[in-house]
Amino acid sequence: MNAPRLLPALLFAALPCLPMAASAAPSAEESITAPETHNRELNVGDKAPDQYKRDDQTVTDWKAKGLPAPEKESHWVRMGDHYVLVQITNGVVLAIHPAK
Repeated sequence: MNAPRLLPALLFAALPCLPMAASAAPSAEESITAPETHNRELNVGDKAPDQYKRDDQTVTDWKAKGLPAPEKESHWVRMGDHYVLVQITNGVVLAIHPAK
């Protein structure tokens, strides 16, 4: 038996048996469809389009809108009918809240 050929074959055969990372279905406040992303759904943890990392997109009156204080190096932006907390450094969506 040729051991160098057998090992890759066994690994390939076992690949479908490996558990996949379970992800819960997002709730209404964990995903949105941003109009600027060609109807691509954004979820918490996804990367927002780069334009939302800029300061000119910042919602400055977040407290008046009932939003929690933004985390360090993040800001609230408006995407359609939702407010989205975006991390400025990498564009990751940290939270999604419906606009009232």
